[in-house]
Amino acid sequence: MSKSNLPQEFLNSAQKCNFDKELFKKEGIPHLYVESNKVLSLGQIPGIKVITKTFRQGVKIKLIVLKGREIEKPIFFCFGLLQKKAKQIILPEIILEENSKAKIFAHCTFPFALNITHAMKAKLVLKKGAQLIYEERHYHGDYFGANVLPSFEAILEKEASLENYFILNQGTVGKLKINFKAKLKEKAISEITTRIIGKGEKDDIFINDKIILEGENSRSLIKIRAAAVDGGKVFGQGETIALAKNAQGHVDCQEIVIGKKSICRAVPIVGVKHPEARITHEASVGKISQKELEVLMTRGLSEKEAIDFIIRGKLD
Repeated sequence: MSKSNLPQEFLNSAQKCNFDKELFKKEGIPHLYVESNKVLSLGQIPGIKVITKTFRQGVKIKLIVLKGREIEKPIFFCFGLLQKKAKQIILPEIILEENSKAKIFAHCTFPFALNITHAMKAKLVLKKGAQLIYEERHYHGDYFGANVLPSFEAILEKEASLENYFILNQGTVGKLKINFKAKLKEKAISEITTRIIGKGEKDDIFINDKIILEGENSRSLIKIRAAAVDGGKVFGQGETIALAKNAQGHVDCQEIVIGKKSICRAVPIVGVKHPEARITHEASVGKISQKELEVLMTRGLSEKEAIDFIIRGKLD
C-alpha cells in the first residue's frame, strides 16, 4: 500500500496526537507503518537499515542507524489496529551504532478499540556516543477498550544519550501498563518523561520507569506527569539505582486527582550503592486549585474546559 493510501483513521489520530499528518504522507521521509500484522509502507534513506518480519499477530522489526551517521529527518513509526477486537504484537530492536544520531516519532492508534490488545517489547541499544530522541504518542479511541502493554529495555554505552517521551492525553486510555528499564554506562545520559491522563473509571494506568546508573559520571532524570479524572486510576513508580562514582539521578513524580473514585499513587524509589553517588527525588499528588479554576471560568471557559486547560498545563 502506498503512503497516499494510508488509512484515514491513522492520519486523523496522528493529528489528534499533535503530529502533522501531512508528514506521514510526504515522500523522502524514513518511516515504517504497520496495521495489525501488515507492513503498509516502509521508507528507507541512506544511513539507516530497516528489516521487518511478519508473523500471525504482529511484526518483528530491526532498525539500525549506521556508525557516525546523523539522520536529520525524523524517522516515523505508526503502529495500529483498525478492528474493534484484535491483538497486535510489535517486537522492535533499535540499534544506534557508534557516534550516530537520530530522532524517532512513534504513533500508536486504536481508534475503534472495544477489546484490543497491543503488546510491544522493544530493545534499544545505543553504542558509544550515540544520541537518540524517541517520542511515542498514543490514541486509544473513545471506548475504553484498549489493553496496551509497552515494554522497553535500553542499554546506553559510554557517552550515549537517550531522551524518551511517552504521551497519551487524547481520548481514553483503557488499561495501560508501561515498563521501562535502562542501564547506563560511563558518562551516559538519559531523560525519561511520561505524560498521561486517565479520564474515566475504566482507565487504569500503571507506569514503572527504572534506571540503573552502572557507569561513572552517568546521569538520569525520570519525570512522571499524570492525572486521574472521573474515577480514573494511576500508579506511577520511578526508580533510580546508582552503582558508580559520581553517578547522579533524580526522580520526579507529580500527579493530579479529580473527581470521586479517582485514585493516584506516586512512588519514587532511590538507591545508592556507591559513597560518591547521589540520587534525589520528589513526589506529589494533589488537586486543582479552586482559585485557578475560578479565574479561568471568569474568562469564559466552562468548568470542564478550565479543568482540562489546567491539567494539560501541569502535565506539560
